[in-house]
Amino acid sequence: MGQKINPLGFRLGTTQSHHSLWFAEPKNYSKELQKDEIIRYYIKNYVEKNMTYSVMELIRIEIEKDVDLTTMKIYILPARADVFNKHYQREGKNLQPNFQKKFAYVKKKKGDLKTGKDIYVTPKFNLTLIKIDEPYRHANILAKFLSAQLLARISFRKAMKKAIQLAKQANAKGIRVQIA
Repeated sequence: MGQKINPLGFRLGTTQSHHSLWFAEPKNYSKELQKDEIIRYYIKNYVEKNMTYSVMELIRIEIEKDVDLTTMKIYILPARADVFNKHYQREGKNLQPNFQKKFAYVKKKKGDLKTGKDIYVTPKFNLTLIKIDEPYRHANILAKFLSAQLLARISFRKAMKKAIQLAKQANAKGIRVQIA
C-alpha cells in the first residue's frame, strides 16, 4: 500500500508557504497546534454565519505567533466587490473584539530580573482581511466550480476545459484536472 502525503508538503518553500508561522518547545507543540485548530475553526464558523452577504469563500488562514502578539491573515473571496467594500470595515471590526474575548488567555513568564516577580502576559490579536483578486488561481475554488458544473449536468469534458481555461486566464503556474 502506498504512502499518502499532503500535497502542501511538496510545495513548501517553492510555490507556497506555511499556514502557521511560530515556534514552540517540543512539550508545548501539541497545545499550540490545538490552539491553531481552534482559532481556524472559530474563524471559519464566524465567517460562514455572519459574513454571508459579503464573503463568498474563505480561502486560507495564516497564523503568526510572537511572544505577545498573534497575527492572523484571512484570505477571502468576496461575493460581490461593491457589497464587500461596503461591509469590509464593519465586518473586520466586529470580528476583532469577539475574537479577543473568546481567546483571551494568560501566559505566565519567568520572573523579572529586577523585581523577581512573575509577569503575566495577555497576547493581543491582530486580524487582517485580505481580498483575493484572482480566484481561479486557487485549487479549492476551481474544485467547487467543477462540482457546480457537474451538478448542473454539464458535460465533464466541457467543464474540465472551462476550468483549465479559467486557470490559464488567471495566470496560474500550472493545472492538473482529474474527475472520477
